[in-house]
Amino acid sequence: MGFIKQAKADALTKEAGRAIAEGRAVFTPRLNTPMTQHGMSGSIAGWAEMIEAVEAQGWQLAEWSVTQDKNGRPEAYPLFRPAGASAGRRSASVVVTGQAAARGRSAAA
Repeated sequence: MGFIKQAKADALTKEAGRAIAEGRAVFTPRLNTPMTQHGMSGSIAGWAEMIEAVEAQGWQLAEWSVTQDKNGRPEAYPLFRPAGASAGRRSASVVVTGQAAARGRSAAA
């Protein structure tokens, strides 16, 4: 893993660990897109590693909101709950906002 991706995962690991130790009911980090992300479809660099780092601290992804930053790059706002708190939920819900949502509405029209 690259230095910056590792640093992001390490920072989230510490924050997620502190939140779970404090008994927090939710953890909501922001995942941004690297400046070097290619414009093609595919995995966004570092997001999988960051999600795995948070889940390794005892959290489970519950909901997921995605929008675009001021430069049009995706950024995500995942909501994690303590693992086991949402027993029976197998998939996270997704909310798309901003320009991405507008494109989806126009495509559906």
